[in-house]
Amino acid sequence: MENFCLTKDKVLRINSDTYLLIFEERLPFEPGQFVMIETPQLVRKPFMLGRWNEALAISVQMKGVGTRYIVQEARKLKAHGPLGKAFVPPEGRGVVVASPTCVTMANYLQKRCNCEVVIGSKTQVRFELPFRTVVGDHEFLRLLPTLQYDWCLVAGSDSMKRVVWETFKNKKEHLFFTLEEYMGCGVGACKSCSFLASSGLKYVCKDGPIFRGDELCWE
Repeated sequence: MENFCLTKDKVLRINSDTYLLIFEERLPFEPGQFVMIETPQLVRKPFMLGRWNEALAISVQMKGVGTRYIVQEARKLKAHGPLGKAFVPPEGRGVVVASPTCVTMANYLQKRCNCEVVIGSKTQVRFELPFRTVVGDHEFLRLLPTLQYDWCLVAGSDSMKRVVWETFKNKKEHLFFTLEEYMGCGVGACKSCSFLASSGLKYVCKDGPIFRGDELCWE
């Protein structure tokens, strides 16, 4: 891992509050890894790494001063990474269920693993995505039970993770979830992203950010 600058090449609006940022630089990384990006605030913000048309990319939900700075204000961003453990999918047919905030990671996994991708968005998507997209909770809930897979990775909101877990928890060892927690450092030193897993204390930044469903405490 290292410190480096990311230069924005394009910014595309995915839906009402989420943006796709495509960078000029090339960076080697594995699926599931992330970067910490500096903002005018005191701490860096974590973002899942992915690709878009082979270019390095992240997707950002703009919901505060820090994310507005990343999306709209700065052309060059100071970053640190890649961080986190790589996700190594099991054998067999896979599906990634993701929100727009994880669309670049899902796109990268599709290219690497030849898996299916389903994007669930609460609001209308502004441009055509290269995989199945459903808009609204009703359509998402109708689609979910029809998915056939040997393994499933869920990368989205807590409510998305919960509904996928409740639908498929009888196959929990084949479910994987990306976790999002406040992070101060990205390497486990500050302990701000710690949580209680089924086997004890874990850190999202260094033990994850992707965990098996049976590693998590759902009650």
